[in-house]
Amino acid sequence: MKAIISEAINSCQEDRHLVVSLETAKWELADSEKELKWLKSAIASSEKEYEQIQRKVAEIQVELDSER
Repeated sequence: MKAIISEAINSCQEDRHLVVSLETAKWELADSEKELKWLKSAIASSEKEYEQIQRKVAEIQVELDSER
């Protein structure tokens, strides 16, 4: 009887550890998804800024060419 009770207690403890691990994994996943969303936003912003800089470079190049 003691062995069965001991096994049940161990099983409950293992289940608790698994639940805690699962919750931790869920939080880490949520944090990773937030970070990915931020990174995508930063990339889009950088691409937009790069395009604006390229347009300015092209405008300046046209001005330089017309001055020659």
